[in-house]
Amino acid sequence: MKVTPYRESEFAALVALWDACGISTPQNDPARDIPFMQHAPNAILLLGHRDGRLIGSIMAGHDGHRGWLYKLAVAPDQRGQGFGRALVREAEDWLAACGLPKVNLMIRETNTAVRDFYATLGYAETPRTVMGKWLGAEGERPEKRTLDVVVTYLEMTEPPARPPVPAPPGKRALLRAEAPPVAFYRFLYDTVGEPWFWIDRRLLDDNALATEIQDPQVEIYVLYDGGTPAGFIELDRRPAPDIAIAYFGLMPAFIGRRLGPYLLDWGVRKAWSYEPRQLTVDTCTLDHPKALALYQRFGFVPVRQVAKTIDDPRLSGLIPPHLEPRLPLPGS
Repeated sequence: MKVTPYRESEFAALVALWDACGISTPQNDPARDIPFMQHAPNAILLLGHRDGRLIGSIMAGHDGHRGWLYKLAVAPDQRGQGFGRALVREAEDWLAACGLPKVNLMIRETNTAVRDFYATLGYAETPRTVMGKWLGAEGERPEKRTLDVVVTYLEMTEPPARPPVPAPPGKRALLRAEAPPVAFYRFLYDTVGEPWFWIDRRLLDDNALATEIQDPQVEIYVLYDGGTPAGFIELDRRPAPDIAIAYFGLMPAFIGRRLGPYLLDWGVRKAWSYEPRQLTVDTCTLDHPKALALYQRFGFVPVRQVAKTIDDPRLSGLIPPHLEPRLPLPGS
C-alpha cells in the first residue's frame, strides 16, 4: 500500500470509500469538511492506494497540545492485511513530526470492534468525560467570521522632485529577482505580509503564482541587509501606460530601521524611469499603521476608498490563528 496526502481529484472515490465503510454521517458533509481541513495548517488527510485503487484513509490533526485521529477506513475487501495499522502508523508519524507527545481518539461505546483494534496498537481507555456543544444548528458549521476593511487607492501623476532618500548605513544591496522560484517568492510574500493579513497570493496554486511573478512585465526587487532579505517591492508594468506598485514591505525583523522609506523611494524612481502616465498603489486598514501616511509623504494622492468585508483568513488557515488584525478605528 502506498500512502499519500489527499488530492482533490480523489474526492468522489474517498466519499465512496467512507460510504462503503459506514463512517459517513449527515452532520459531517465531506464537501464541507474536506476543504476546511485542507486549509488548516494543523491537519492532514492521508489516503492508502493499492494497485491504483483507493483502499484506505485516515485524518490526523492537533490543537498544539494533543493529536487526534479521525476517519480511519479500510475497504471491506482489503481488511485483515495490516493496512489499517499502516495508516495509523503514518498518522502517528506525522503527529510526532509536529512535536505532539500524545494522540487521542474517540470511539462510540457500541463500536467494540474498533476499540479492540486500537487496543492491539497500544491504545488504552482513558477515564474521561467527553462533552460537546454545537456552535450552530446541529450538524451545520457556524457562519464564518468576517473582517471589515477599508481600501484606499492612491495615484502619483508626476515624478518626485525631491532628492533621493539616501541608503541607511550598512551593507545593503537591491537586486531584481528575475523569474523567481515560487518557493522563494512565497518566503518573501508570506514573511512580509503575514502580520498584515496578505492573502491574495496565498490563494494561488504554484502554477498560477508562477504565471504572475515570472511575467517579464512584473519586476520584483529584493532589498538585502547584511546578505539577508530585508524586504521587497514589486512593480507591475502590465497595466500600461500606468505602473502599479503591487506589493511593498519589510520583513518584521527589519521594521524600524529606516529601510522602508529608502526602499519605497527607490522603487518609485525605478518605476518613473519607464515614463509611465502615473503610478498607482493601494493600502488597507489591515496594513502597517504608517503605510498610508508613508505613501502620501512620497507623493501619492488618495483618489477613492472602498469598504469591504472579507472572510477572516485565520479560520481557513491562511493566516495563523494567534495573529490579531489591525482593524479600522471607530468612525474611520
